[in-house]
Amino acid sequence: MKKILYLITQSEFGGAQRYIFDLAKNFSKQKFFIEIAVGKPGTEEWLKELESQSIKIWRLKHLVRLHLWHNFLSFFEIYKLIKTTKPDVVHLNSSMAGFIGAIAAKLFNTKCQMLASLSRERSWSGVKGQMLIVYTAHGLVLNEPLPIYKKIIFWLFELLGNLMTNHIICVSHFDKKSILKYKLAPEKKLTVIHNGISSIEFLPKEQAKNKIFTNYQLPITDYLIGTIANLYPNKGLKYLIKAIHLLSKMSNVKCQMSNVCFVIIGKGQQKQELEKLIKKYNLKNVYLIGEIPKAYKLLKAFDLFVLPSVKEGLSYTLIEALSAGLPVIATTVGGNPEIIENNKNGLLVPPANPTSLAEAIKKLLNNQNLRLNLTKSNLEKAKEFNLEKMISQTEEVYKIYDL
Repeated sequence: MKKILYLITQSEFGGAQRYIFDLAKNFSKQKFFIEIAVGKPGTEEWLKELESQSIKIWRLKHLVRLHLWHNFLSFFEIYKLIKTTKPDVVHLNSSMAGFIGAIAAKLFNTKCQMLASLSRERSWSGVKGQMLIVYTAHGLVLNEPLPIYKKIIFWLFELLGNLMTNHIICVSHFDKKSILKYKLAPEKKLTVIHNGISSIEFLPKEQAKNKIFTNYQLPITDYLIGTIANLYPNKGLKYLIKAIHLLSKMSNVKCQMSNVCFVIIGKGQQKQELEKLIKKYNLKNVYLIGEIPKAYKLLKAFDLFVLPSVKEGLSYTLIEALSAGLPVIATTVGGNPEIIENNKNGLLVPPANPTSLAEAIKKLLNNQNLRLNLTKSNLEKAKEFNLEKMISQTEEVYKIYDL
């Protein structure tokens, strides 16, 4: 039985956390023994659910995104954890965990290799007597709109971390191309494995709509347009709000804006900024309704799903929107074009471009036939991104270095 230690910087639920959750929950218990280490200690529901299934959760108080002193201390936390747990596979997720975790795992590997060489014995069963170090790139941080000094810092982090890893999983072909573009790793070290989802029991459309309108005391409208996203800058939600403002001033929109409700489901650090923006534009039909557990079950409530991200890996919510049979608008970032083919099963627009986003929303609001046509191939396309395939391909990565 292989022992896997998953390591991630933040515990707040997002795409990378969903990835770990799905792998940990669905890997064969006969083949794998799984533990998870997270930074920013929290009591999020996904961690509680895994703990209820007897999966050990380690909480690391010093593992944060970018803080010199805490990052220094987190190295010792992670090294001690690896020494304690002695996993066969250390599977790293997110840039900071990837950088610090890779160095800690590599140094521990080197130490054990030296001891094994001296004693001519292996320290424990596993890959050539040492841990396999795997890193999953969930959208490269270098593709974020960052100041140049931060890009240089993160480039060094990514480069050094990747040098220490045995293998890198890319959740999109775009991520693979980005890693090669920035010369962070050789191609032979990279494998593309798309995120996958299991079948979902969506609430029926009218029931889902009523739940949103009633539970959050929203005015009932004919059109409900929404997104599910953490309130982070990467999600580009400020551009969606600006696009709604532009849309409200456009002519030739066939429906009245008072008959359209815009809903953003999620929580995060940008909440106050987005609320100020909504107030600034005096938008009476835009609502931040917070986090909803298993919000994806409500997707059929939407008449249109919008993903305005400025950076993505491979979006779970976009796949879920396809699976719900929704017309979608997304930006041309990360793996989005690997899910959406423009004008075939959705519309793609440039990132950080409120005008293009507003025009795309207007186009779909004005054309019911186009909305229907765009969704015809969505259910088939969503089947390409299935959980069983993701698990099987990830398991193959763990086998690459087996004796």
